[in-house]
Amino acid sequence: MKPRIYSTTVLVAGAGMAGLCAGISALERGAQVLVIEKSDQPGGSMAMSNGLIWTLRSKDEVRRQVPQGDEALQDLLVDGLTESLDWLVQQGAQLEPMQTVLGHGFGRRASGGQLTAALTERATAMGANIMTGVSLQSLLTENGAVVGALAFDANGPIEIRAASVILTTGGFQGNCELVTRYITPHADALYLRSNPNSTGDGLLAALDVGAATTPWLNAFYGHAMNAPPARFDASQFQNMSHKYGQMAVALNLSGRRFADESAGTGEELLNAHLSRQSGATAAYVVDAAIGELSYEVSALPRVVIERARQAGARVVQANTLEELAQGMQAWGIPSAHSLQTLQDYNAAIKAGTGAALHPPRVGNAFALETPPFSAVLVRASITYTCGGLRTDLDMRVLRRATSVSMMPLAKPGLSEWRTGTIAGLYAAGCDMGGISIHGYLGGLAQALVTGRAAGSAAAADSC
Repeated sequence: MKPRIYSTTVLVAGAGMAGLCAGISALERGAQVLVIEKSDQPGGSMAMSNGLIWTLRSKDEVRRQVPQGDEALQDLLVDGLTESLDWLVQQGAQLEPMQTVLGHGFGRRASGGQLTAALTERATAMGANIMTGVSLQSLLTENGAVVGALAFDANGPIEIRAASVILTTGGFQGNCELVTRYITPHADALYLRSNPNSTGDGLLAALDVGAATTPWLNAFYGHAMNAPPARFDASQFQNMSHKYGQMAVALNLSGRRFADESAGTGEELLNAHLSRQSGATAAYVVDAAIGELSYEVSALPRVVIERARQAGARVVQANTLEELAQGMQAWGIPSAHSLQTLQDYNAAIKAGTGAALHPPRVGNAFALETPPFSAVLVRASITYTCGGLRTDLDMRVLRRATSVSMMPLAKPGLSEWRTGTIAGLYAAGCDMGGISIHGYLGGLAQALVTGRAAGSAAAADSC
């Protein structure tokens, strides 16, 4: 079938937060913009989010909390968020006042639905052509430069000629083969806690034309959710997420702890460790005191566990740890192992030697002492991938063949430093990597700031 032909100045592949912000920024600089979206409507995971657009409050805090990331890109996010939030309001977004987040961050909250509608309406009013139900297949190149893309819709192939292409397809979390390759052998057990359309289309297309990737392709963001036989749908993702995990004790199916539950900027790091356990499944254990601890971005643990029970999740409540361990035996967790693990944990916490446990427990040193005790069976989920295409500060995608490695033990000296970009190719949001690495700097914030940067650079380079 002969492809239909379109032409534009800037082609944006993906109409989520990053893509819509990139499109509007390109339009502001006089570019003609065509946005293609795989789904039948714009929004991506932004539309499903809780709307909190935030990041860590300072560069020093970023260095402490997320030391393995690309420092220049992380600084771009911290420096650019406040002005970008003001820019969002100018586009019609309804944002709450600036607030402190988790004691170490700052940001503003929106409604995912209203944000999607506002950005879509703004882009359309400025002249963007937004085509839904159209998916990116590959990039078109001439003499090594990207000059467009081949896409498909229900009627067949579409060839889009463009001076610049911005990849904002949302990461590769929906691609089981890529998740197995880069993240966990238990990819088939993970919940997909996002839209179903982010299947690595941008990453795969860019790799085919020689793009470089970041280290840390195994890093991702997500939260543990109720394990089967619980039943829930995408509209309940927030309520079914066990974000209190940093305060709990997590036991794998062998009845052993497998990570420092308190590590990281939130429960997302524990969830990443959980994804690599058998069946990507574990039990989160709390006592009555932990159940009442307030957690800024979620309901009380007691409330979340009750929601889980009502959704059909496996929940055990008991007045002693011995009874709790016996209850978890029905889930296949050996009671002798789980009881010993909980007793050893309590002894170390009470003695002030939690850091000497294996794995250690450095923060949230809460012993399990106050009955009733509760355990809930949870399964890891993946919301978006944090590794991806390597870019410069204008979101130009680097070329693998003309760029040196940035792996930790291979960082070059100044005399060896070399990077080269793929002309006409940009990436933003989850398609670029290097910002949130085994710690979380805010997905919507990353999409907002990098999307704007990509749109501005693509327009400037193309017009």
